[in-house]
Amino acid sequence: MAPFWTMIAIRVGYWLAAIVALLWVPLPHNVPNFPADGPHLSLVFNVFAQWDSGWFIRIADRGYDVEQSASFFPLYPMVVRGVAAALHSTVIAGVVVSLVAAGVAAIAVFKIAQRLVGDAVASDSVLLLALFPFAFVFTAVYSDALFLALASWSFVAAMRRRAILAGVLGGLAVATRPTGLALLPALLVLLWPEERTVRSIVRPLALILLPAAFGAYALYLHVHFDDAGAFYHSQSVFWLRETHTSGPLQGVWDALRTAKEGAAELVLHLPADNGFPTGFEESQQRGTWNLLQAVLLISAAGLTWVAWKRLGSAFGLYSAAVIAIVLSSPAAVVPLVSIPRFLIADFPLFIALAAVAAPRPRLRLGLIIGFAAVGGMVAVGFSRGAWIA
Repeated sequence: MAPFWTMIAIRVGYWLAAIVALLWVPLPHNVPNFPADGPHLSLVFNVFAQWDSGWFIRIADRGYDVEQSASFFPLYPMVVRGVAAALHSTVIAGVVVSLVAAGVAAIAVFKIAQRLVGDAVASDSVLLLALFPFAFVFTAVYSDALFLALASWSFVAAMRRRAILAGVLGGLAVATRPTGLALLPALLVLLWPEERTVRSIVRPLALILLPAAFGAYALYLHVHFDDAGAFYHSQSVFWLRETHTSGPLQGVWDALRTAKEGAAELVLHLPADNGFPTGFEESQQRGTWNLLQAVLLISAAGLTWVAWKRLGSAFGLYSAAVIAIVLSSPAAVVPLVSIPRFLIADFPLFIALAAVAAPRPRLRLGLIIGFAAVGGMVAVGFSRGAWIA
């Protein structure tokens, strides 16, 4: 249970720091308020109730009442709704589900890393995951923690050759987020028959539950909105994401192009007086986002190769598939918007990073300090309504 409590302790620490920041320097506008049984609980549980949290809370409370909500897959709000029946608050239920799921995911990541690269790297994998700057979603009404728990435990089940359990967990992951389809090739590799017996050949058929879960949600949308592709169309209309014929290659091109433009904006067009007194322009903000997100993408690609070589082809395939899915629907203006958060699902990256840093004490210390410091800024910024991921 040590990985569970490591994750919980670190994320609760950031949570408390964000609460103190809100009290120390109050916001010029109100923090989003979802009923949490009094002002004190409302302060605590609304601290990260920003942006997409409102959609998950709305779906849990009202169901899919508008087509825009179709972008958010159903399992997480369904679980939150069930827990809210006991806790009498949707926002409290959402945070509890996320935090517990993050701890459960930490156990799975530790078990996987322990088997592949040893105890020390396994502990560091959990530490880096818990300190990852965008892991504030583990104490927010966001589906990332639940998805990570289901995806990582489906790997554990497949590594133990428990095909039905792997298929069920993988299907539930798909019902949480469409990124779950990235599990399919990886789980197939792990469950591929080592010997030709009827049982071993039939075993991988359990993975049909992954596309079946996707199809079930599409069927629901067809009945409910008369549009089986509403989850995609709403992304296109409301979040300006488009899927091009070149697939993830278009996302790579857009990311590199906008990163170059962002670098030029910051080097050549930064105001001489730093924009005083009105601040920097939106072009500099977008340029910074695009540059940093491209650097993160390149780093993720490198760690995917490390995962393939050090952890095995199944982990490399999963990592590559997650990145490919993200790149297949780049957004307008900021192509890689939300990729820092999406990469939380790519848990092999954290194991690969821990493995690379293990024999390099200075790199390891730098990563821990860097993640911790940036994570504090990001958590406070998000709690104050800034768009982070």
